[in-house]
Amino acid sequence: MGIWREPVVGETAQSNGLVFIGNAIFVAGARPDVQATYPNAPLNYRAGWGYMLLTNFLPNASGSGASGNGTYKLHAIITNASGQTLDLGAHAITVDNAHASKPFGTIDTPGQGGTVSGSSYVNFGWALTQNPYVIPTNGSTITVILDGVPVGHPTYNQYRSDIANLFPGLANSNGAVGFFYIDTTTLANGVHTISWNVFDTAGRGDGIGSRYFTVANTGSGNAPATDQSIEPAQITSDAYSISIEQLDRIELPVGATNGYLLLQDERRPLPVGSTLKGGRFYWQAGPGFLGDYNLLFERADSTLIRVHVNIQPKSYAARESR
Repeated sequence: MGIWREPVVGETAQSNGLVFIGNAIFVAGARPDVQATYPNAPLNYRAGWGYMLLTNFLPNASGSGASGNGTYKLHAIITNASGQTLDLGAHAITVDNAHASKPFGTIDTPGQGGTVSGSSYVNFGWALTQNPYVIPTNGSTITVILDGVPVGHPTYNQYRSDIANLFPGLANSNGAVGFFYIDTTTLANGVHTISWNVFDTAGRGDGIGSRYFTVANTGSGNAPATDQSIEPAQITSDAYSISIEQLDRIELPVGATNGYLLLQDERRPLPVGSTLKGGRFYWQAGPGFLGDYNLLFERADSTLIRVHVNIQPKSYAARESR
């Protein structure tokens, strides 16, 4: 799945008349509604896809001026195994980074859809915010989120010339980069999610760099240790409903030992990028998750709790963009 855009003034396009941006990732379990609607379609379990676009890097739509400002038309073009292509349609977006009011940045490693292994994998990323505000250089307001679970703060305030040159004059321009070591042997082999949640000194925050990656370790140390300490439930009803926007984070004290995604009342594994740990459910849904998700949690005494999660499209206030 390729993400493309129509060229801006004076820009050279490829043979299809478009400019390539990047490849979107298909995500297993992201769209159970589509899977239920097309039960006989091949690979229906991975029909959902997503792509995180860093709009600051878009050229000015008028052909000159500050990057990441103006109106752009995006195309999603899918190619099947036979090489046939289909343009899923054009969508126009308006970007106004000139008046942005939240921290911005991205994760550099792991790459979207990349594969990692080992006990000391280095997760690199960068983050900035608008003047006159600051991201503390000790990294205390940047949190690394793995499968919805906060796992620590990166070592921040590292210099990188390309970021310093692209975004000069900000408080953190000369120290925008951070890094964090991940012991991937504590994660099960398979697909996981990672993002950074960043706040500045004005208390303005946002998630950056959300993406999927695959852990592929060999030997016996490739699965997380079982967590036997179960936190008492703070949800007393047998049914609970929550509505969030895309990329928002959920943390629910369900007091459960097992959890499932329900697909037409059949129990499936919990969604990619979520974690049930110590009786607490964590989920920061990555790109591609949208719509309704019915979850079922089972407590040690065999009581069940149903959680309905509705994920709505990400909204941005007027004159605010990333």
